[in-house]
Amino acid sequence: MGRGLISEDVINQVRDRVDIVEVVGHHVSLARAGQNLKGLCPFHQEKSPSFTVSPSRQIFHCFGCGAGGNVFTFLMRITGANFPETVRELGQKFGIDVPDSGPSSGPHTAQASRLEPLNRAAMAWFQQSLRDGATGATARDYLASRGIRPETIERFEIGCAPAEWEGLIKALSKQAFAQSDVAAAGLTVAREHASGAYDRFRARVMFPITDLRKRVVGFGGRILGEGTPKYLNSPDTPLFKKGQTLYALDLAREAVVQLKTVIVVEGYFDAVALHQAGLTHTVATLGTALTAEHIQVLRRFASKVVLLFDPDQAGVRAALRGLDLFVNSGLGVKVVTLPAGEDPDTYVRKEGPEAFVRLEERAPSLLDFALEHSVSTAESSTIEGRIRSVDDVLRILQKSEHPIEREERMRVVAERLGVSQQRLIERYPALVQSEGRRPATGQSTGSTQAIFKGVSEERDLMYLLLHGHLTPADIQRLRPEAFSVPACRSLIEAALSHLDRDGRVGLRVLLDAVADHPDCGSLATELSMREDHFDDVRAHIAGCLETLDRKRAEAVFRDLITQLKAAEREGRAEDAQRLNAHVNELRMQKAGRPSTGMLSVVKE
Repeated sequence: MGRGLISEDVINQVRDRVDIVEVVGHHVSLARAGQNLKGLCPFHQEKSPSFTVSPSRQIFHCFGCGAGGNVFTFLMRITGANFPETVRELGQKFGIDVPDSGPSSGPHTAQASRLEPLNRAAMAWFQQSLRDGATGATARDYLASRGIRPETIERFEIGCAPAEWEGLIKALSKQAFAQSDVAAAGLTVAREHASGAYDRFRARVMFPITDLRKRVVGFGGRILGEGTPKYLNSPDTPLFKKGQTLYALDLAREAVVQLKTVIVVEGYFDAVALHQAGLTHTVATLGTALTAEHIQVLRRFASKVVLLFDPDQAGVRAALRGLDLFVNSGLGVKVVTLPAGEDPDTYVRKEGPEAFVRLEERAPSLLDFALEHSVSTAESSTIEGRIRSVDDVLRILQKSEHPIEREERMRVVAERLGVSQQRLIERYPALVQSEGRRPATGQSTGSTQAIFKGVSEERDLMYLLLHGHLTPADIQRLRPEAFSVPACRSLIEAALSHLDRDGRVGLRVLLDAVADHPDCGSLATELSMREDHFDDVRAHIAGCLETLDRKRAEAVFRDLITQLKAAEREGRAEDAQRLNAHVNELRMQKAGRPSTGMLSVVKE
């Protein structure tokens, strides 16, 4: 991760100033659960919260997928940044100077780091163009006609691209940005029949697209006057992926987390208008349909989603795609349909945010919306015809991993069609078969039980170590090679290298040291979060250590027997004599008697 490029002292300063609950709370909707906080895991799809954050230990762990670690680990997984970048960004927030981390981790990362300041310079140029008396006049008039107020323009950092072929290219060249980077940022287009390039965005209102790290990653532009396409987005770049990015999420995040609800619209102006009206929990897709990646992003912050679809066939198709995406997401989804001829922008300006809220309150669920339009557009009025009209809905419902929810949804469909639920089940035998389908993968609790099957003493010793119950004398008896579970060996090695002067393990330091360890990081956070009970802790520790020693001795004995057999079989007399002496010594020790000579224990 490049950790060594930043001093441990600086890392510790940043870590000591940061509260993991505050950081995670910007990405995940958390609720108090005893001493910890819980929410839906941002790293995998789940319906019941298993993602847990410990304020006292400053760690997180998901009991569903096994993800775990400290605040740095969390941010690295959420943002995709490397360790030095994560430490530096946190340091900047708290006024801690984090020196440059040294060489880049690769050409892709190096280019991405160059594109962000380039994009920010382009945004500043677009903003200056909008403020310019002559250049920005048309764009300013257009924004005023759409009811966008000056303070909203500032908040969203809206600008404009002049109707020039090389205006931005020249401006960025003066700031010494390389043309190759300008092209990589998607700001230029190569000429087909001549050398050089021209500006991608011309004669457009410009919307900067900012990610959750407040980086300018791309742009969207709305044409001024006639022309196609009406809306133009940056292409995918090392910084920008349309299918993973939601416009205005950085501005909406706080409201979304507070309300646990997010409104999803399709256009820049729709999002800006709803924010301006006070509905600041609004985001927009970027010229693409919703994707599974979008759903994963939304699940980090919200438990409810409000979608805006047009009540036409395209809207119905979008609803069915959405139903397929949301079926196992754990999110409650409603669909708001606006009156004919209206879009969110015009509707909220004419009717006000209260009218939109009333529409949201009366809005059907995504399932009801999809069903209503599937049934109402059916050509046949027969029962079979109606059933066939919702085949797509039924196929999607089969994918539900939750039997109770699947049964309830089937009941809703049956009632809507006026048929028995059994009729639908008979039509799709897979619905019954799926009752026994394998549950979602990545259940860490089950996998933990599996790896410790037959070696519960190893699990309990790790738990008691991480909860501070082992004395220095207990810790001295721990040997990595005595553990059969690889994760335990790694954890013991780390623990023994983080002892204080009294021979005790520094738990906070240990957890930080193994936070991103591929072998034992997840195990450490999981066991740290658990609350196991032992009637007599000291007696249990003694029993576990004795069992560990006994199993280790038995393993050594078996290995010696194997070596002895091989030596005698291969005629290596000296090796056989030495091994036989060692085996006899161990046998006498096990029997509690002193060694009294050498007998071969190998039976031919």
